[in-house]
Amino acid sequence: MKEALFLFHTTLGVIKTRKALQAAGICFRVADIPRELRGGCGLCIYIDCIAGEENEWVIAGHTESIYRLENGEWRCIATFPPS
Repeated sequence: MKEALFLFHTTLGVIKTRKALQAAGICFRVADIPRELRGGCGLCIYIDCIAGEENEWVIAGHTESIYRLENGEWRCIATFPPS
């Protein structure tokens, strides 16, 4: 498993995703967005998941983008429009 980083359009997206992850018993952590990335609300969630399973945790209208760390750099693997 590799860690995926989720960015959100608003803090409400962080809260909804955190609640869903807690209910499912998934390991995650909420943190400030890394300096090299920009995000709508300033917070992100790191989730340990298998590549390809990230979309399971996307909340339409709230999730902004998903990144994975590759060779020491964040690579965007998906972006989502606000609602």
